[in-house]
Amino acid sequence: MDLDIYIDKIILTYKSSIRFRVGFAVLIILLGLLLILLNVFNVLAFTEQMKSVMSVSGTLVSSVCAFPIKEIVDRKNRIRLISELSEQYKHSSGADKKKLEELIWKFIEKNVVG
Repeated sequence: MDLDIYIDKIILTYKSSIRFRVGFAVLIILLGLLLILLNVFNVLAFTEQMKSVMSVSGTLVSSVCAFPIKEIVDRKNRIRLISELSEQYKHSSGADKKKLEELIWKFIEKNVVG
């Protein structure tokens, strides 16, 4: 089987996942900022106690966007790793090539099967 096809599909999947997580993080940041701004400019009619709750909730919502960042970094590292393994595989021969092929298949199994 051709490893390049599998490697390209894995990289495309990771890049798609990164785009989704970045979009999600941006959406969460904007939602949090909107809540904070609406509260600061008194656009929404809330009691004084509710304004405090809205400020805290806006801050919490904005801070939640940090969670996808870890996943984004992890996926970028995986893309770098599989790309490096693929390049080494292309330029190797003999026992090294066989060993790299086994390593790449283990990587594919771990990331596809779980």
